[in-house]
Amino acid sequence: MLKSNRQVPTSFYCSLLSLALTCSFSPLLSAQTAEHFFTPPEAPFITGPKEEIHRVSLPAGTAETAQSLIDAARKEKPEAILILQTTGNLTIGSTPLRLGSKMCLQLSPSTGLTAGANCSAPSLILIEKAEFVSVSSVGPGPATLDGGDKSITGIQITEGSRINLDQLNILRCAKTGIDYRGTTNVTSLNEAASVTRCYFEKNGNALQVDQSGGFQCLDNVFHNQTGTALVINSLNSMVAGNTFSGNKTDIQASSDRGIITRNTFGKSELTLDLTPTSKGNLISENRGTAQDLTLTIAGESHQLFHNTLSGSAKLATGTKEAFLISNDNLQIDPASPGLKFFNPPTLNRPHTNSVIVAGMGRFDLPLIAGGKKEAKPADKDKPPKIIPVDLSLVQAEIAKAQTEHPNDVLVIRLDGEYICKNPNGLELPPNSCLLMAADARILSELGIPLEPAWARAEPLTQVVLLPKTGFCSISGGKLDANRQAHFPVNANTGSIALIEGTSLIAGARDGINTKNRKGSDPIFLYRCNVYGNNGRGIWSHCANRVHAIANVCSGNFMDGIDLDAHAINCTALFNICNANRRHGVFIEEAIENNFVFGNKLDGNGTGIHIWNEEVKGNTGPNLISANHCSGNRRGIGLGGRADDRTAHGNLFFNNVCTENREDGILTGNSKAKENYFTQSVAYGNGKENVGVSGSAFFFNTVLPTP
Repeated sequence: MLKSNRQVPTSFYCSLLSLALTCSFSPLLSAQTAEHFFTPPEAPFITGPKEEIHRVSLPAGTAETAQSLIDAARKEKPEAILILQTTGNLTIGSTPLRLGSKMCLQLSPSTGLTAGANCSAPSLILIEKAEFVSVSSVGPGPATLDGGDKSITGIQITEGSRINLDQLNILRCAKTGIDYRGTTNVTSLNEAASVTRCYFEKNGNALQVDQSGGFQCLDNVFHNQTGTALVINSLNSMVAGNTFSGNKTDIQASSDRGIITRNTFGKSELTLDLTPTSKGNLISENRGTAQDLTLTIAGESHQLFHNTLSGSAKLATGTKEAFLISNDNLQIDPASPGLKFFNPPTLNRPHTNSVIVAGMGRFDLPLIAGGKKEAKPADKDKPPKIIPVDLSLVQAEIAKAQTEHPNDVLVIRLDGEYICKNPNGLELPPNSCLLMAADARILSELGIPLEPAWARAEPLTQVVLLPKTGFCSISGGKLDANRQAHFPVNANTGSIALIEGTSLIAGARDGINTKNRKGSDPIFLYRCNVYGNNGRGIWSHCANRVHAIANVCSGNFMDGIDLDAHAINCTALFNICNANRRHGVFIEEAIENNFVFGNKLDGNGTGIHIWNEEVKGNTGPNLISANHCSGNRRGIGLGGRADDRTAHGNLFFNNVCTENREDGILTGNSKAKENYFTQSVAYGNGKENVGVSGSAFFFNTVLPTP
């Protein structure tokens, strides 16, 4: 059993890290504003419960001397995990320090690597054709790799897999700070690598990533590179919590279905460059701290959503199907070829801009007032009486405005109480924005028994039905299905849609229905409250690009969020799912290329469950990263029903599973193979912290006791 450092709060390390960097690198101080997602790992083993660990002490001096000790230890212990612990600085001369498979190099703030005065080595550290390798600082702050302004790479990785680099200062490497080249099998995520909590300054390029799947770039600082801070080409990559400033280019992305989210950008020559080979990236909730930032967009099927960046974006010739939705202060020509532009007014940003959809005008309907509370109730001990307005009046006004303004986006404002007696609900037309006051409500009252029994092929009922085409938004208010209508929102029709800051309540089935949506139309559910529904809260089913971001899904009878059969390229990011009867997030039925990142999952049956019951195929690869699962019956569960209904090759990175009533992490049954669990945090669970399956891969950078 390995000893952990749980008794020392993460905030303590963060404070010391900030102090150390402030002393050495004062420009960092103003840049440390990004949200952070990486949690120092704490697991009962590094690669498995039967591992052999051998420690090697590396004294201060030359890399050649250290290398001879490493090589001798590997010869003596060919299968052991080598913990390489430096006691002083190592100087690099004509050859880099070479690391092989199953080696963990543990540096510290006072024991790093530097290029010697006559250094001719191509890199400080070389990792070649190796797996299960880490380079990290044992703390309390980062360790330094200093290239001395020579034409050198800090860490060169070639044909590497399952490599974790954490808490390093990479400085003055005139070629590249870290150059990571993975294996040629980029269809899998179970060889993923990571760079976390590192500080890059005054390098050529800072971090280059190629031939990778599931690469994790979290909580790093990139400051003053003469080239590009991050060059990334990885299937299903995650770039989050990083800070960029003073670089020639901040990010150049060629990734297939990557996510770039909640990063902070200062002033650089170019903020983001999506290359012509990039595809299907989600750029979401990033924040700028400087004016006049510049983005260039090429490739296809990118989605830029809810970024707060003051500057301009430009689409390259030949760009296909780029979506820009609700981006604050990001200027672009809405009529650019290949662009689908949507900037709806919302409760938090009720703008009066004339252009909501390119090529269309704007018409604001007069307020259609709903029922209000009595000004002076007759009995102060009784709730005030409210007489709701029939929603059919609203529908009639919308139809009239649509006829009179066919070339305009309709902005529909509601305030007060409304009652819906029509099973079809409010049918929004194409290119419309429903803007409700915070306490406005539409209540379904169909005069039928509560929670009607399911019947095949029965007509669906809803409070609001989205249009089949065009653009649509709902913001604010409460859509209450009253346990009679099937869904507060039915989105199975299509349309590029945003639902923001709305409560989706008491569906007789689910909070929102997306089954069989038009495949090319993304829908964003953002900062909604989804609770008390009789099935799932948010159900991504037979749909493409359903994005659930920063919602609260609580008290639903089945799952908070369900990524179900034929859900492709969907996300569950930064949600809170608590007190749901079955799972916080359910990933099931042979789906692939979905992201579950940064969610807080408490008090559910299982925090995150990955499964395949009925659909022939594999639930995977999917990326499950940086989620916190506490107080559930089980933190993470995983399995498949049969040999042709499996759950293989998923990536579980840095998930925190603590104080669950039974198990923290169950790593799969016999039908769930070759899933990769790395940098996990699992302690204090009622049964097993990590229930080990013989077919899973593990790699945790923890601190074993001597």
